[in-house]
Amino acid sequence: MNFVAGARISDAAGPVKEQFDMAKKEFAKFVRPDGAAREAEAAKTTRLRALRLAKEAEIAEEKKDAAIREAAAKLAKAELRRRVRAPQPATPAGLT
Repeated sequence: MNFVAGARISDAAGPVKEQFDMAKKEFAKFVRPDGAAREAEAAKTTRLRALRLAKEAEIAEEKKDAAIREAAAKLAKAELRRRVRAPQPATPAGLT
């Protein structure tokens, strides 16, 4: 007989073995959903997909608008920086 901390292994294994046997008997049973449940799940999935696609389209539109505004602001800023030289008065050919 083997001893572990003053007790025999066979005594200590009793409750563990019972728990293992009980757990072994419990099986997760998959219940196939009926037609109504499947249709409800499909409708929910379709609704969520439509919401996600709408949100993605809105975000893409916002990014596009932001890029257009940024390009317009950059162009306006560049136009403000552009300097036009004043026309130089014509000098007579003999005076230099």
